[in-house]
Amino acid sequence: MQKIKVEKMTPEGYAVITLDKTYLLPNLMMGEEAFVDVTKKGIRIEKRLSSNPDRVKAKCPIYDVCGGCQLQHISYAKQLDLKSTLVGFYLEKESIKTEVLPVIGSNLPYNYRNKIQMVFGVNKGKIVAGFYEENTHKIVNATNCDIQDEVSNEIVNTIKLLMKKHKLMPYNEDTKEGIIRHVMIKRSRKTNQVLVILVTPSNVFPGRGNLVKDLLKAHPYITSIVHNVNPKDTSFVLGDQERVLHGKGFIEDVLLNKRFQISSKTFYQVNSEQTEVLYQKVIDFLESKKTDIILDAYSGVGTIGIILSDYVKKVLAVEINPDSVMSAKKNAQLNKVTNFETIAMDAKEYIQYLTNDKKSLDAIVVDPPRAGLDKAFVDSILQIKPKKMVYVSCNPETLARDLRQLSGSYQIVKVQPVDMFSQTYHVENIVLLSLKTA
Repeated sequence: MQKIKVEKMTPEGYAVITLDKTYLLPNLMMGEEAFVDVTKKGIRIEKRLSSNPDRVKAKCPIYDVCGGCQLQHISYAKQLDLKSTLVGFYLEKESIKTEVLPVIGSNLPYNYRNKIQMVFGVNKGKIVAGFYEENTHKIVNATNCDIQDEVSNEIVNTIKLLMKKHKLMPYNEDTKEGIIRHVMIKRSRKTNQVLVILVTPSNVFPGRGNLVKDLLKAHPYITSIVHNVNPKDTSFVLGDQERVLHGKGFIEDVLLNKRFQISSKTFYQVNSEQTEVLYQKVIDFLESKKTDIILDAYSGVGTIGIILSDYVKKVLAVEINPDSVMSAKKNAQLNKVTNFETIAMDAKEYIQYLTNDKKSLDAIVVDPPRAGLDKAFVDSILQIKPKKMVYVSCNPETLARDLRQLSGSYQIVKVQPVDMFSQTYHVENIVLLSLKTA
């Protein structure tokens, strides 16, 4: 056992401890002292000896072992400061000198997730459901996750009881035996609709009807239940094959007075309340005119573009995923939006097409996956040169890289972080870029 003092932190909030080698430790703060034990399996905290003034007691009883949250031991105000620092760190790393606005905090820093996914297993003869312990495949049983929707927590606990009642064992990845692999639940607070997805390794699902019957009896407000089949050894939760067991197979949510259908595979922001804050900032940053034509790149199911349609002449929404394109068309019809056009194409290919055809755009909104913008997409933007660009990003590192590539032609006007993922180090950002004048 060795005594250590934290003198360095990573931008994500991990303590950097150098002994025989460098370790990253969660749940330690700057200046704190602790006894740690180094074994062949790694390093662990045996006893913390002092407390940083910004330390708070974590609500979650399994916080020390669960990998779902990283910042519950830090006061919420300090969490927001940490996220501002994180964004600034990656911008500075790419030599981008610009002010990072204070993070917009959440009024609901707990129980905010509208989507949960739980892996099921057996521990000491009992059915458990939860998350993998950080850097392992060991399931930590979670009966009441503090960042997940409360109703969804209750449904998962009911499913565990019903699995025991109907002798439905969790799927074992090693033996390839068992039935229930994962459960995913999506809920809208605005419409109070609930979608439950039961994931199994095959179509064989004995007792499925009885499970659904008892689940609806215990939670009659469940809107829809879907059986998803995922036979692959993969980190992906959902498979390709599905069957609707109850309801229509989807639910609806409302964002800034627009309705959106959410199915099992729909990508949708997990924090609906903060998503409204995020999208309102996109509207504010664009300051669009009714004559504007904008491109919504990586448009997904059309949430941003459909909301923006009230403010512009036309929205061109480009998305490569065919399921998302189909959902975007349905969402446009649902909201009676007629100035929203969906294009099923890779974003970089579509913008290259616009460039070659010498089509003009007034603004571009991009909301790419964590990998950020493709280099060819960036190159095409630099050719077509819209006057404004709003970049929505969930990854400060790839955001900073892309901003560096754009900074030759564009002025970075504002960087606005939004706390979409309280109690974790993740942070969403909105950046306004303006075309430089000669």
